[in-house]
Amino acid sequence: MFDIPVAHAAMFVGAVGALVPMWRAHGTDCRVRIGHGAMALSMVAMMIPGVPAGIHLLGGAVLIGLAVFVTGETMHRRTAVPCAVDLTAMGVLLLLAPMSAPAPAGAAPAPSGHHHGGAGISTGWLPLAVLVCWALLTLYLFRSTPRGDRRSGATTAAAGSALMILGMAPMVV
Repeated sequence: MFDIPVAHAAMFVGAVGALVPMWRAHGTDCRVRIGHGAMALSMVAMMIPGVPAGIHLLGGAVLIGLAVFVTGETMHRRTAVPCAVDLTAMGVLLLLAPMSAPAPAGAAPAPSGHHHGGAGISTGWLPLAVLVCWALLTLYLFRSTPRGDRRSGATTAAAGSALMILGMAPMVV
C-alpha cells in the first residue's frame, strides 16, 4: 500500500502494537485475541507491495465485523471494549484508504491537497478525525479505568493502542 520506508517502519510498529495486548492475554477472551491477531495481519498486509486495494477494503470490513464479534463476550468488557475501539478505528481507516493506483507519468497531475478515494468519496479530513478520535477514546478508556485495575492489562492495552495509532498515521499523512 505504501512504498516509503518510514511508513513501513510505522506499520511494523503498529503490527507489534496489535500483538502487545496479547502478551498479557491471560485474562482475556479468545475473541479479543482473534481481534488483535486480525489487526496485526492487517498491518502486515499493508506492508506487502502489490496487494490489490480491494484486499484492504475487505480487511476493513472484516475488522469492523470483528469489533461486533469481540463485544459479544460479556465476561471481559475491560479488554473487549478497547479492542473493539481499535478494530473499528482501524477498519474505518482501511475503508478510507486510497483506492486509486498511482497515475502514469504522462497523466495529468493529481490535484493538490489530501484526498483519500475510499469507495469513491473524497474525504480529505475524515481519516485525521478518525485517528484523533481513536487517540482520545484510548486515552479516555485508560483514564477511566480505576488505578487498581490498570495493572490487570489496561496499561498494556493502552500502550498497544498507542502503537497501532502510530502505525496507522501514515494513512492519514
